[in-house]
Amino acid sequence: MRILSVIDSMKGSLTSIEANAIISEVFSDEIFSVTELAIADGGEGTVAAFLQNCATEEKLAKVSDLAGREMLAHYAWLEKEKLAVIESANTAGIHLLTDNNISHPRQTSTIGVGQTIQVALSNQAKKIIIGLGGTGTIDGGIGAMSALGVAFFDVEGKLLEPIGNSLGSICTISYDNVDPRIRDVEFILASDVDSFLTGEAGAVQMFGKQKGLKDSDMNQYEADMLSYHKTLTSSCENVAGDGAAGGLGIGLRVLLQAEMVSGIDLLAQYFQLLDQIAQADLIFTGEGKLDSQSLKGKVPVGISRLAQKKDVPVIAFVGSFEGESRQYEEVGIHAVVPMITKVCTLEQALSDAVKNLTQAANTVKNILVLNKGSNA
Repeated sequence: MRILSVIDSMKGSLTSIEANAIISEVFSDEIFSVTELAIADGGEGTVAAFLQNCATEEKLAKVSDLAGREMLAHYAWLEKEKLAVIESANTAGIHLLTDNNISHPRQTSTIGVGQTIQVALSNQAKKIIIGLGGTGTIDGGIGAMSALGVAFFDVEGKLLEPIGNSLGSICTISYDNVDPRIRDVEFILASDVDSFLTGEAGAVQMFGKQKGLKDSDMNQYEADMLSYHKTLTSSCENVAGDGAAGGLGIGLRVLLQAEMVSGIDLLAQYFQLLDQIAQADLIFTGEGKLDSQSLKGKVPVGISRLAQKKDVPVIAFVGSFEGESRQYEEVGIHAVVPMITKVCTLEQALSDAVKNLTQAANTVKNILVLNKGSNA
């Protein structure tokens, strides 16, 4: 049986490469053969997936993280095409949050994303893919825009700091000092979700709590984001993907005149994923948590929808999942296999991720062997 393993990274525990390696170790024998493919959806692991699957090299950039701390970011570089692949989670990732006020969305910024774009421009990039997803920020992209020369002013003409706290105060936006090099570059935004900027499934209401917003923050922050939306676009038109990465999607789409695409679909195209699916008898995918957000463009659902085109069954390994199995079956996931089999803390689940995935994989292997024997 030919197995294709395309499991997404599981935040705080396993990278895509590590998860696929576990599957390969469990299943590679005289009955099964495993092909590993590092994958991502625009969020965490996007650069690593390009480095693993394409003829790219790693480039480094000294930038600021979401709290203004100096860090060394990386991006993937394909010299032949002058292509840079930048991951917003690398500099503004949720994993960079800490339990204090500097990590509250009102105090954080995507400035490092814009700084990384600048470095790629200096490297003579002609095409830049920016992965949107996995961020701990909700700044509407004003941090990244500021790094590229955009200035934001309040009603009195005072220059505002490009952090989440400024969103509701923005009255005027100046593009006078925008880096002119962006006009000669093709930008593609690879989004992990298709959410609008505002509303129940938007950057604040759907994703705010996991980034540090409290219930008491929600109404005002949503109002601030609506105000910013109106100032930025005047029309307040809802565009799918604008809410990705805490609104980074809308900021970069407007500034860079960028095309917004599904992250998993873009990576599938670059990695020739559909061809690899067609050669498999069974697909393994997965992520840390399968839930309503997954249905908006995350890896497991993106993989299963591609597999449906080739009539290849899909099994998803997950840390946890919400909702009914039926809704996942409808998008092509034939079985959801929880990795956690006992009550434990989140910290325990993360630290035991290797053991948990190994056990879950062995369980599935035993079932497949039994099924194969009964059909012999």
